[in-house]
Amino acid sequence: MSTTKDDYRLAAERGDAPLLPSERLWGFWEFTYANSALAIATWAFLIGGAVGLFVGPREGIAAIVIGNIIGVSITALATCVATGRYGVEQFVFLRSMFGANGARLVYVLAVVFLTMGWLAVLGIMFGRSIDGLQTLVSGGDPTVPASPLKIVIAACGAILLTWFVVAKGPTSIRFFNMIIAPALVVLMFVMMALILSQHSFGEILDMKPLAPPFEDGTANFIIAIEVNIAAGMSWWPYLGNLARLTRNERVATWPNFVGVFGAAVLGEIVGLMAAVALGNADPTIWMAQIGGLVVGVVALGFVAFANVTSMANILYTSLIGLRQVGTAGVRAIRWETLTFLFCVAPLALVMFAPGIYDGFFKFLVWTSALNSALAGIGIADYFILRRQQIDLRALFARPQDSAYRFWHGFNPIGLFALAVGFLVYVGVFNPLSLEHTSLFVLLTASIPSCLAAGLCHWGLTAAFARRLGWGAYGERPAVSAAPAAQL
Repeated sequence: MSTTKDDYRLAAERGDAPLLPSERLWGFWEFTYANSALAIATWAFLIGGAVGLFVGPREGIAAIVIGNIIGVSITALATCVATGRYGVEQFVFLRSMFGANGARLVYVLAVVFLTMGWLAVLGIMFGRSIDGLQTLVSGGDPTVPASPLKIVIAACGAILLTWFVVAKGPTSIRFFNMIIAPALVVLMFVMMALILSQHSFGEILDMKPLAPPFEDGTANFIIAIEVNIAAGMSWWPYLGNLARLTRNERVATWPNFVGVFGAAVLGEIVGLMAAVALGNADPTIWMAQIGGLVVGVVALGFVAFANVTSMANILYTSLIGLRQVGTAGVRAIRWETLTFLFCVAPLALVMFAPGIYDGFFKFLVWTSALNSALAGIGIADYFILRRQQIDLRALFARPQDSAYRFWHGFNPIGLFALAVGFLVYVGVFNPLSLEHTSLFVLLTASIPSCLAAGLCHWGLTAAFARRLGWGAYGERPAVSAAPAAQL
């Protein structure tokens, strides 16, 4: 192989060039396993427990299924179809709708803040798991509030351990994934068996929610659905980059409904049933209660270890994205240093805002206010305005020479539509107070946000972008990739 081919292959692997169809690694089952391994994570227990605050298991299982199928479907359409067709990195693809500088802004909003928040939440969960394990071993009561200082110290240790793992590169992360994903499936079934050994399935279905915020059961049910839509939408920053490794659009899309959807639903249902059966939404507490000393110690120890693996996955993925959106100065920073700098904000959150864990579902829902709008813009731009035709040369050209340069590297229309979608979301549903309008009970908040952002982007682009010469809308791409198969 020539040096030129070697250089191109390395650039394609890093996202600096599109992957050719012959270089794609994953078929249907390979992609299914890959996204299942990421979706089977300890945050599923947290989300399931949060659902148990609003509704009982009967309504909760329905909310988990409905919410996740909506969130995963919209996210897959917005991210996976295009990256699977063209083999491009997700944030490179965003240049076609936001411009090169606009894609950088979206990366900061959608990836950096999301990753930092999740690192803090999972770090605190690690700390609580270690504290619960110590309590069990010493014969204490796991339901007694833990020492905040011990949890903060352990959480900071988890974040620093994550930095060390990611600084070493992807090899150790892949090794841990091969162990953690199957083991978490086993843990979920063991937890389910222990719950059903104490209560019949019918008894569990009839149990009441832990802390419903409203007397209106319909409102509580829609909030539970919204939490799960947010869970499905939270994959928006990551699924596209996984899908670029698939062989065609079908393979890029349908495995998400088996992998991401199926794995998340399984973990959330276990978390929901355990929360209502044991009276506590925190998995670090009900795991210590459910199976006695031996099972509790094993489960909490494993959950602590699995959290570090999940943290390493999302941190590594976020840092890889920096290659595409960062400036030359950012790319010049040593990998180890850049990884540590990324961990500074999560460390600060753990030390100064540990309450993010107890109200983590509010953090999760806030992210959907952004992700739902981004998804609406992505669907409108790629499927309606561009009719699935992207100019690859323009995506990788210098910003000043690109057909996607818009205005100084920003697309004001796309960014305005993003703001509209966000404002519609918080106008329909306030994630902080949970107050909502009558529209929320009919359509949730994510769906109106997605529709508003998409329609705004579509209408303003059709009205003004072509007249201003922005974004090469309506022009046949000079270079486009022929898809291996149509969706």
